[in-house]
Amino acid sequence: MADNRAALSGDRLLAYAALAPSAFLLLLLAGVPTITVFVTTMQDVGMGDTDGPFIGFENFAWVFAEPAFYTALWNTFVWVFGSVALEMLLGLGLALLLNKNFAFRGAARAIILAPYLVPTVVAVLTWRYMLHDIVGVVNAVLTNLGITDQPLLWLNSQGLAMTSVIMVGVWKFFPFVVIAILGILQSIPQEQYEAARIDGASDFQQFWRITLPYVLPVFLLTALLRTIWSFNKFEIIYLMTGGGPLDATTTLPILVYLKAFSDFEFGRAAAIAIVTLAILCGLLAVYFYFIKRAEARQ
Repeated sequence: MADNRAALSGDRLLAYAALAPSAFLLLLLAGVPTITVFVTTMQDVGMGDTDGPFIGFENFAWVFAEPAFYTALWNTFVWVFGSVALEMLLGLGLALLLNKNFAFRGAARAIILAPYLVPTVVAVLTWRYMLHDIVGVVNAVLTNLGITDQPLLWLNSQGLAMTSVIMVGVWKFFPFVVIAILGILQSIPQEQYEAARIDGASDFQQFWRITLPYVLPVFLLTALLRTIWSFNKFEIIYLMTGGGPLDATTTLPILVYLKAFSDFEFGRAAAIAIVTLAILCGLLAVYFYFIKRAEARQ
């Protein structure tokens, strides 16, 4: 027994020693910048300054008193939950479809996964031309079909700009959801479906009793990753609308950029970034709660 305990202790020390360099590098790359940003929030730092006078929590007080912050926060939640919800539903549906046997299934998989392989800048610029109010193909198709009698201002209208950005984001990133869910679908033992069919279970009952319990943990984990990435997503919105029109698509990352590089108020920009981090940590806690419940149910 003592020998087993000594061997186990030695294995743990070896594991910690093997992980130590990676942990140190991760701490260096993630921890140091985060601490630097937090220190910046306590200072009045302008363009070209490495530090400034200490002002305490004044930058945080400004954040919570600034109407632009709440506008950006609302836009961020609309963008994140709108795009993630559509990505997850579309990805789940297509993954279930691609998991079935049908003709040209390989070609269908390649076509569906293609948007994820396109560079983001190329995809955004292509969609900008497609959504152009005068020369865009989207308006041309809608007009020819008689759906609308005049061009729609997809990127220049407060009512349509966010919808357009969400549409492009969903098109670009739903293949990631398809890949994640399709992988777990293909690992489900087929014997369970055969037994369910022998017992007379309908397709919906097979999905509810067999497929969903297997898929749910991966589904929630994928939703967690997409939420984190979407919350911090900058290039799609900035390249398509620049945060406009009239702050209609200004999210928290866009507001951080504008405060830092348009208004040259780095302390306030850092404060917004730290608040964004705190919000993300809260969302992570909620997601982990549901993931643990899903795993326990499985």
